[in-house]
Amino acid sequence: MLRIFKRTQTTPQEIADQAQRTLSGECRKWDVDSYENRSLKDPTLNDLHSRTLSFGLPETWVKLDDVEKKKLRGIIEEMRQLRSDRP
Repeated sequence: MLRIFKRTQTTPQEIADQAQRTLSGECRKWDVDSYENRSLKDPTLNDLHSRTLSFGLPETWVKLDDVEKKKLRGIIEEMRQLRSDRP
């Protein structure tokens, strides 16, 4: 249980891939829970992650309208633009 609250070192690409899979409905069994419970060390990536959660629970993203999906894809793209070797 303690692991859920631990800040993890995860690359922006990994988080973006997980968000994209969830948005497209191709997520694996624990992707949604894993995505929701992330606490990321990089403050910029953590902010982008939080912004994605403002669209509602990740398991509902597949039901978003096209405008909202486009906004969410924009945030995912911002994640992909972050360098993996950020401090």
